Amino acid sequence: MKKLLLSLFAVFTAILAMAQGQSVIYSSDFNSGIPAGWTQSTQATDGGFLSGSASTLSSSYFTFTDPGSNFVATNDDGCNCNKSDEYLITDTIDLSNYSVMHATFKSFYYGSTYNGATEVAEFLYTTDGGSNWTTLATLDPSVDWVSQWIDVSAACGNANVQFAFNYQDGGGWLYGLGIDDFTIFAPYNFDVAVESLNMPPIIGLNNAPITVEGTLKNWGGTTITSATINYSVNSGTAVTSNLTGLNIAPYDTYTWTHSTNWTPTTIGSYDIEIWASALNGTYDQNNSNDTIKSNIEVITLATEKTILAESFISSTTPMFAWYNPTYLNILNSNNPNSSNSRINSVNYHMNWPQPGNDPAYNSEAYDRRIQLDINATPDIVLSGFNSSLNASPTQLELDEMISVPAVVELEASWGFTGTYIQCDAEVKALTGIGNDIVLHMAMIEKAISHSIVSNGADSSYSNVFRKFMDGSSGHLIGSMTSGSTYNHYANSTITVSSSPAQGSFDFWIGTSNMDIIVWVEKSSTREVLQAALAEYTTSGVSEMDDIARYIAVYPNPANEFAGLEIDLIDRSDVTLNVVNGLGQTVFTDAMTMDAGTQKVELPASTLSAGLYFVNVNVNGVSKTLRLNVAH
Repeated sequence: MKKLLLSLFAVFTAILAMAQGQSVIYSSDFNSGIPAGWTQSTQATDGGFLSGSASTLSSSYFTFTDPGSNFVATNDDGCNCNKSDEYLITDTIDLSNYSVMHATFKSFYYGSTYNGATEVAEFLYTTDGGSNWTTLATLDPSVDWVSQWIDVSAACGNANVQFAFNYQDGGGWLYGLGIDDFTIFAPYNFDVAVESLNMPPIIGLNNAPITVEGTLKNWGGTTITSATINYSVNSGTAVTSNLTGLNIAPYDTYTWTHSTNWTPTTIGSYDIEIWASALNGTYDQNNSNDTIKSNIEVITLATEKTILAESFISSTTPMFAWYNPTYLNILNSNNPNSSNSRINSVNYHMNWPQPGNDPAYNSEAYDRRIQLDINATPDIVLSGFNSSLNASPTQLELDEMISVPAVVELEASWGFTGTYIQCDAEVKALTGIGNDIVLHMAMIEKAISHSIVSNGADSSYSNVFRKFMDGSSGHLIGSMTSGSTYNHYANSTITVSSSPAQGSFDFWIGTSNMDIIVWVEKSSTREVLQAALAEYTTSGVSEMDDIARYIAVYPNPANEFAGLEIDLIDRSDVTLNVVNGLGQTVFTDAMTMDAGTQKVELPASTLSAGLYFVNVNVNGVSKTLRLNVAH
């Protein structure tokens, strides 16, 4: 831990060249509009950069999320005018007595390409009143507000410095740029924070020894070349690791791995404390961000995790470069929705932006959007956590998520008879996981293509959501304690259409192009605890297709009454056997049935509550359905 008080740094000012304590030189939150003394250079007909709220500065295709206050923005979409080289320029700032200076602000900027034109946003400075500009940084694109941290030390030593935000629409009709909370400040020379502890909150004792790793961020003005990482468990003796040969520039991050693993000896709750010290052999000037603490629960057993990648897209939204090809290339390299993959993918199509006529959009896709609080397309949610505020997740970030052990085991399988689909799932909790556990079964098409596109969007899509088997709310499991197992199955029928209408649940191709993705999540937080690709089972399916068009058990769950419905192609011999969870036959019947739809009553009222297996044998071909009796 950093033990030295800031006041003691007076002793070192003589030997720490150009030492600077953090101080704000200039700032504006834009709540009162564009500051007096600021100027603009614009050829736009709307005045260029304007101040206001998210609602007043937004347009049809460029919608700002609300940062909670007023800000400034230039909106090329709303104006559709000449914003080929637009400047918002500060008044003059005297930096003649400084050698290190940084800038921070929030930006809202897509960085998109449309109809061959690409928008660009930059942060620049001038020392001659704007005759010559020097670019300090090209802004990072995002689908939401993102913090920009920029080293502007190149402007130091000058008395007449002006900074500027520059937006260029490339001569096309693009989107725009929003700016908020602008600050110029002199940073501390040495200020390093432990930003994150990259360890899961729950760890299986079977996974020991545990690698202790995390992320450092250099908030100071000096590049860090060496540091010491320390950790303690339950306030015990510090375990140290010396990092050398580093090159952590200001505002860069560095992922470290401690040289000593942690081996918990028993299950229980542990407090892990991490801190950095000895920065370049000297002291940290800011103690407020030194230490990060985390509580980790060690359980007896944990299993491998499969993550769920949910995307929200539209055939009327340009696929930004961070999504296509960047994100899709990373996703596809992990072979999603395959038996050996640790990633499952579901893509929900939305009905915006205008004209909002994507045919793959329906009400259950909308419901999922509301559940996950999605307000932009494209957008990505990984196992319940939104990941696209800055850009596509990297392979390293995916690997880190996959490496987190899971506390739930999940297996699922599905089959079909004609257009009747049935999916079975088994959930096993390896520890207590709460009382708000929900199971989802999403039916998707592996690949579709259609011609209803606009705004330069794509026309071919993969892993397209069509419908939930239990509805958009999913199936509530409720409370699960350690070692408990829950079995659930659902059935549904599908309709296939060559040109599905928007709002329908129709499939383009059907079962030959279908997957079912199953996951378990906490309804309170939407965190996905485990995901699985339901295994397609062909047992008896193809033969039964030639005998019966449809087989179903209803209602399910059943109370006092249950029935079997079967649609036979020809007159057939049918045998029914109902088996309980112990493998005991509790009901049997045999009959000859005529062609067409036939119904048989099952003795639900005489059965104890629980799960039963209904085996239907038609002319020697069998299919087994599940019946849940709940009195």
